[in-house]
Amino acid sequence: LRVEALNHALRGIPEQKIVVTPLAADPFFTPEGPSPDGDPYVLFVGALQPRKEPSTAIEALSLVDDAPRLVLAGPDKGGRAEAEETARRLGVTTELRGHVSQDELAALYRGAACLVFPSRYEGFGLPVLEAMASGTPVVATTAGALPEVAGDAAVLVEPGNPVALAGGIERALADRDRLRTAGLARAAQYSWAETARRTLDVYREVLE
Repeated sequence: LRVEALNHALRGIPEQKIVVTPLAADPFFTPEGPSPDGDPYVLFVGALQPRKEPSTAIEALSLVDDAPRLVLAGPDKGGRAEAEETARRLGVTTELRGHVSQDELAALYRGAACLVFPSRYEGFGLPVLEAMASGTPVVATTAGALPEVAGDAAVLVEPGNPVALAGGIERALADRDRLRTAGLARAAQYSWAETARRTLDVYREVLE
């Protein structure tokens, strides 16, 4: 993943000494199970902070014809007030849920028309895999490690561009069946057993 190159560039750590251990979606996240009733919605998962770009998600929804409402799940880390003001100014229907339980999050993933993940930097981007494992199409950015995590199973757009993000949302809604199938297959390629195996290999190498 790109964290390998980043550590090499910023910290001067030789690449041969860096071992990347990808994460995985918890098996709890599956397409089977309850989901919220009511009107369709697009889901944003992550802390409300500038790096995660919640306001860009709101701006993008304002550009989508007949856009679903936007549900934001995540704690406020300094971005809630801006998100609320952006939604009010643009007339976008939003629901800020704050921190949610794992049960609530799983249901929200299952019921979403798509996940929108406009982050401008991610070392991994776990919500992308959680949504895919739940059978939910993903729209993410080309920032950080996200392209390597998502592969060709998500719609990827440049970060910080509401117009591009709006187009990505429209493509995801139109191509929902293909993205659902591709996402489930992609998420299945990651497992915590593999993460543990790679981590254990590193410990063994260091201790030898």
